[in-house]
Formats: sequence, C-alpha cells, structure tokens
Amino acid sequence: MNFITIIIVLLIISFLVVVHELGHYWAARKNGIRVEEFGVGYPPRLFGKKFGETLYSINLVPFGGFVKIAGEDDEDVKEDDVGSFANKTPWQKSQVLLAGVFMNLILGFVLYYILFFFTGFKSFYIPMFFDYKFKLGNERVYETMIFDIEKDSPAYKAGIKNGEVVLTVDGVSVKDVYGLREALSGKVGESVEVVTADVNAISSKESKVYTLIPEKNKIKGSDDSSAIIGVYLGEAKSISYDTFVQKIFAGPMHVYNMLSYSLSTIGKVIGISVETKDIEPVASSMTGPVGLFNILGSIIEDIDGRKILILIDTVALISLGFAFTNLLPIPALDGGRTMFRIYEGITKKKVDQKFEARVHNIGMITLLVLVALITFKDIKVW
Repeated sequence: MNFITIIIVLLIISFLVVVHELGHYWAARKNGIRVEEFGVGYPPRLFGKKFGETLYSINLVPFGGFVKIAGEDDEDVKEDDVGSFANKTPWQKSQVLLAGVFMNLILGFVLYYILFFFTGFKSFYIPMFFDYKFKLGNERVYETMIFDIEKDSPAYKAGIKNGEVVLTVDGVSVKDVYGLREALSGKVGESVEVVTADVNAISSKESKVYTLIPEKNKIKGSDDSSAIIGVYLGEAKSISYDTFVQKIFAGPMHVYNMLSYSLSTIGKVIGISVETKDIEPVASSMTGPVGLFNILGSIIEDIDGRKILILIDTVALISLGFAFTNLLPIPALDGGRTMFRIYEGITKKKVDQKFEARVHNIGMITLLVLVALITFKDIKVW
C-alpha cells in the first residue's frame, strides 16, 4: 500500500469519526451544554483556537476526532453549573449520546443516494452468507456468483475474478452450483468454454469468455467423471428501487435493508458459535481497524469510475457499522451510556458518577483488549 493510499484511507476513517463527533457537538450545543473542545485527530495538540467557550483543535494523531463535553466524564460536578452535561435531564443527555449514531445513519442515507444516482437506483450485488429476504425494494438473485478461487486452479490460471457470475459452460446455461457440476461432468482434461459476466458493472453487461481445462475432483468419494475448475459459488442479491416512492426513500430504505441483514447475519453467526461451543465463527466475522484499512486500501489502489462507486458503497456500510456498534448497550459506548440515562429516566434517580465512571473504564479496557485481539487476527489474515 503506497503512501497516498494510506493518507486517503486515514482521511476517510477520520471523516467518519468526525461526522459522528459532530453529532455529539451539535446536540450538546442545542441543549445548552458547554463544549470545551472539538478536536480533529488525537493529542498531542498541534494547533488550537478558541471561539466562545469551545477550543477547536488540530491534533497530531490523524485518526478521527473527539468532543470534550463539560461534565460528561467528570466525577465532581457543581450542581449549579447549568452548562454541565451531568445537570441535564435524562432525555437531553440521551440526545447528546445518540446524536453521533444519528449522524452516521444520515451519512449512510446521503452516500446511498449518491450511489443510486449513478447506478439507476440499483445496489451492487450483496453476498448472501445465510438465507435472507430483503423487505424493502425488489430483489434480483444470482446463485452462481464466484466468492473465491483456488490458487493455481484452472479458473485462477484463466484469469477468472471474484465477483463474476458464471453464465454458461460450453453453451449450457448454469443456474446454480449443481448446474455447474453437471455442465463440467465428464470433461476432465478437455478444453471447455466458460462464459461469465460482471453483474456489478454500471455501464455494460458484456460477457467474458474463458477457455480452460477442468481438473479431476480430488475430494474423496467423487467419481472419475467429476470435474472442477476451482471456483466457489454462492448466492448474491441486488436490490433495486423502481417506483417513484421507492426512489424518493431509497436512502433510508437501503440503510434499513443493510442493517437488518447485518443483524440477521450476526444473530446466525452467534447461534453457530453457541451450537458448536466455538468462538471462531464470531471472531472470524469481526473486522478491526487493520481490516477496514486494508479493505479501503485495496479499493483505492486500483481506483477507476466503478471503483469510486464501490468505495462510496463501502464507506456507507462502514458508517452504518459505526452507528450499529456505538448503539450496542456496552459500557463506554454511546449505547452503554444511554442505558444509564434510561435508568435515570425510569427511577428518577441520578446514577452515582463515580460508579458510572468505573463501569465505563472497565468497559473501555475490555473494548481495547478486544480491538487488540481483532487487530492481531486481521494482521495474520492480511
């Protein structure tokens, strides 16, 4: 990954974090809460200038940003300080805490509208790891999308790429993995013509023709006529928003579709881990900073018109991921802090700030350990 790519990735991730923090800043100001500092990057501070009560700063570590809100984390707060977060109502506090999530969702709306403007209100194809029906919009399904290719296999040597869809083999239409096996049956060592298409191409649906020689399937129990080309097929779906009303609301509708599918997938992955008593399915499905860095970097390094749209789609999905993660009821995250505010609203009693601070500190340490483990896993993978 070259230096320019690294800078662009840093700017993208920082932009997503700053948008989140702008939500907190805006909600705090709206509710009369004093914002002591709004920083881009993390300390040590390079430059800062105060306007009103707020110091606006540029900091050395170029990875995100922060908002320092008066009374949010202080254990000792004066009860007569009307500009302190601690002295506001549970509803006002919740607005400030959830505004970052709201901003990430709004960013997702906007990015999807930009994407759909160029794609004719049709999403890119989404790999389906589990059965799921999108509730909004209109689905189109391909069951022969290539998810992975074995190195040095006939498909790999022929130049077939991930994301392409297998259409025919020697003129025989292929609808699913079983159809591919049948079309290849008895053709070990023979030259075959495989036709694919890039269904995510925006301006063209031109097919690609590959000539290759299938190999014998080496899996135990396969017969002599069983042939493979070294591809792993799966189901992928695209969602189109065709009616006038669907196009007007395409942004929030697609946000709902993607979040609901993500939640469904996470639930099924957790279910597999519980059933097998193995944490690996959950661990392998999680991506940390290094994983995000490499996903964005791989798109940017070979950028073109189509890749720009893929980048927009990816950034929108990461923004939704930020929103979802921060909404989780985990101490130190916005969702965990909001749970304390809900408790205050129900009981009409203030939570002891020293106790809450200790809970959030424990939560932060736990999260940092989890991020470190995920980062170690990502480094091994990438």
